[in-house]
Amino acid sequence: MARPLPEKVFPYLAIGLAKYVESKQKYPYPDELFYALNQLSLAMLGTYPGTIADLFELFEKPLEQWWPGAPLTGIDPRFELLYNNELDEQVVEFLLEYQLPEKATLRDVQIIIDNQLMLNILNTARSAYATDPVGASEEYVAIRQYVITHPWTSSEQLRRQFRSLRHIKIQDVGALYQESRSLQSTLLYQRPGISEVCYWNCPTCGPLYQRHNRLGSLKPNACLGRCPGPQGWQNLDPMNYPLVLRRGIHLRTMIPGTAEMQLYQWLTQGAQSITPALQQVILWPGVDCYDLQLRFRHSAQTEETWAIDVKDYKDPFALGKHIAQDKRYFNEKVLEWQRWYYVYPSYREYQRSDYRACALRVAGQLPSNVDILSEKQFKAMVTA
Repeated sequence: MARPLPEKVFPYLAIGLAKYVESKQKYPYPDELFYALNQLSLAMLGTYPGTIADLFELFEKPLEQWWPGAPLTGIDPRFELLYNNELDEQVVEFLLEYQLPEKATLRDVQIIIDNQLMLNILNTARSAYATDPVGASEEYVAIRQYVITHPWTSSEQLRRQFRSLRHIKIQDVGALYQESRSLQSTLLYQRPGISEVCYWNCPTCGPLYQRHNRLGSLKPNACLGRCPGPQGWQNLDPMNYPLVLRRGIHLRTMIPGTAEMQLYQWLTQGAQSITPALQQVILWPGVDCYDLQLRFRHSAQTEETWAIDVKDYKDPFALGKHIAQDKRYFNEKVLEWQRWYYVYPSYREYQRSDYRACALRVAGQLPSNVDILSEKQFKAMVTA
């Protein structure tokens, strides 16, 4: 007789899979995965896969096709647990955003460890902001911009770029990268028609990795509709790029940061020239209290400030939950705002047409001056 599936099975399954895909040693299974698989087998009985290969093939199918328990709060059942043998984006978001079981530990999950390196830089800059707001902000913006626009680099380039840092150690910036040669089995690739084996980079997706003898992004669903494809990829000489972004920084800083930078460039290089009221655009004000601050002057007596937070979530329910819990109020006068907009890339609506409606529903009753918009909607509002 099948047993009901305990609510805590999914968190343990997410943690166990995270540890499993990060570990070079596949056996024995992580404790969390072992526990979750036991519970799944009891709940699925005869439909439980007979081999480990079949099981992991099941994990690459949408949850709605096989999950035996009640619907999962905050998880879109149309998506899978694994994508190309890597954690799907919504599983990573779950690990970072949701309350996990008390005894569960993430200390072995590399994405989380990598992400902490950037958080350490953020916290250092925020501490320095109290005594040197201008200097701390400039250093943080310089580092984050560099990471987003330079996923490949070298120690010499880092020294030249950051030799004058006062608050943040250059070693902390260097820690965001790892040696490219340690990943050569997946980074080196010889494309048809190209005589040499190279590293490959996409201007949207960043470093490209080889899977099943094909090049691809670490986060394929985030590049859908944005990636220029092979004709836009750059081949890089391995000798000139000895450092590459760590996986967690690539996923959590570089790829979502690309959307932030693209919107910033559109505002400063395009919108300001056709929107006289838009006087100033500030990137990551107050050391990343939000992503963009727009200052409008409608007349000599009327000024208005917008706060923009760019969010790129695969799952609109996760986005809505984040917004419902978000704190949008700051003590500092320079961070005050009259309107707040959460802006998500428009390509998310190609994947799910009701994306905005779902996010709004989960976010709950928002103040009248707070809204969730696609990038396309937001741009139309700015120029209007």
